[in-house]
Amino acid sequence: MHVHHLSHIDLDGYGCQFVASHFFKKIDFYNANYGKEVGAKLEEIARRTKEARPKEILWLITDLNLTLTECAFLEERAAQLAQENKKVTILLLDHHISGSDCAQKYPWYYLDNERSATKITYETLLERFGLQAKKEAHTPWMREFVEVVNAIDLWKEESPCFELGKVLMRMVVETKELNRYMFDREHRDYKFGMIKAAKRYLFDSKGHIRLDNAMHAMKKRLLLGKVNEETLDNIASLRQVTLLGTKRESCMIEYRGHKGFLSYSMGSVSVLANAFLRAHPEFDFFMDVGPRGSVSLRANHRCDVSRLSAELFGGGGHKNAAGGRIEGFKESFLYDEVKKNIEQMIKEKTQ
Repeated sequence: MHVHHLSHIDLDGYGCQFVASHFFKKIDFYNANYGKEVGAKLEEIARRTKEARPKEILWLITDLNLTLTECAFLEERAAQLAQENKKVTILLLDHHISGSDCAQKYPWYYLDNERSATKITYETLLERFGLQAKKEAHTPWMREFVEVVNAIDLWKEESPCFELGKVLMRMVVETKELNRYMFDREHRDYKFGMIKAAKRYLFDSKGHIRLDNAMHAMKKRLLLGKVNEETLDNIASLRQVTLLGTKRESCMIEYRGHKGFLSYSMGSVSVLANAFLRAHPEFDFFMDVGPRGSVSLRANHRCDVSRLSAELFGGGGHKNAAGGRIEGFKESFLYDEVKKNIEQMIKEKTQ
């Protein structure tokens, strides 16, 4: 069975996925905040299911309460895939009372507002797939992790797990050195790595304090840096430059004979862009598009990005550093969609 797992972007959402990773061999993860991003990720899951070979598929959705329209979309797509001899099972595990209308209408929509989504996911998967789960899924530390998430997500201040839960919650929120739009898998693996590294503090009476003190060094290690010799900023920049380098072909764009690298939603790219251009001199400029249409441009003396910005985005600046804005830009949650739109804009405005 091939699992496609969509979840929220907080501790409870990633906690569900961390748990699920111990139960299935073939699992693809997706994350979304509420709003349009949920619909975009559901469409991506349906498209990838259609394109893939596996015939038995589980659509697992956790810590997100869908709308009636989104639920109807899932049922419709699952029915269409059934005609192609693909058996799609839908399982939604949630604890938000706002999903009660959907839970009453769809039998695959499980709602329990007495447990966190992580606890629901763990106990449901243990019941249904426990025999095939990895050994770690059955360990005391995994059960304790689930209880810690449950305590903080339901805000159980009386729980002995609560203080550690507060630290874990902040840890997941602040583990953001790797952008989730450009580095989807690496961003999630980074959070999983922090959660796994935190297990040593789960049974420590002062674990919340010791974890709080240790997080900075944990980040450095997971980003492959030297804890006592490098700053986190420099380690993170180097790691991102390395990861961007692996995407050179898929992220390459052209403007009037100049070769550029396009990133999405990175933000504050001055240091990163210049480091990337030094490491990859085959590129003449670096362009980052923000989620609201802002554009940041950097160059290495071989492309006048002030001219590029003026022509394409009505902006300006200096030859090696400029910015602008895309009028009428519609926020996207898929890099490929952004790249396609930028390439079309360049084609239209340079013909």
